[in-house]
Amino acid sequence: MITYQVEVTVPDEYVERWYSYMTSRHINDVLTTGHFISAKLVRMIEPAVSGNTLFRVIYIAQSYQALESYRRECAPALQAEHIAMFGSAVSATRSITEDVWAAPL
Repeated sequence: MITYQVEVTVPDEYVERWYSYMTSRHINDVLTTGHFISAKLVRMIEPAVSGNTLFRVIYIAQSYQALESYRRECAPALQAEHIAMFGSAVSATRSITEDVWAAPL
């Protein structure tokens, strides 16, 4: 499995509007592309950043090829829509990880 994580720094005055947009539209739009099998949104507790709330959107892809297809075919338009909504006030960094081992339950 491939994990695509988007860490987002949201100024506190944007949190309610950003959260609403992400949970009612953006994350569903990303999942509808068919490149991911699941997603979740988490609020980071630590580290805390004064005046901002940090979130992480975690998308799970079946393969690196699926992620690359998303990044090539879908991400530019979805990211442009996010920028149109929030400009440079909300910033994001992205990372990709691959599962290499998991402990049995």
